Amino acid sequence: MVLNDGSSMFLLNPTINKSKSNTELNENLISKIEELTKLRKSISLDLKQIATTTKISTHQLKNIEGLKFEKLPPNPMRESFINQYCQVIQKKLKKQPRSTE
Repeated sequence: MVLNDGSSMFLLNPTINKSKSNTELNENLISKIEELTKLRKSISLDLKQIATTTKISTHQLKNIEGLKFEKLPPNPMRESFINQYCQVIQKKLKKQPRSTE
């Protein structure tokens, strides 16, 4: 999943890649979730709005943002939750008017 807000772009793929260690994957995923959380807040996107769109409970969305992956359901649902979270933020960012600063 690619997220592009005009000033930054990154790839989010929570699936396991055999060539990387779990620690490296976790660190990468953690930094991307933290960035998504900042972007979500910067565009005033409420977790309730994401929950309504995705049908993922706000409790589970808080677990994603709180990096409490162990409290999420196991894969493939965990992966799906994270991907849906990212997609909603990406769609909202695309609808935001671009700043001309």
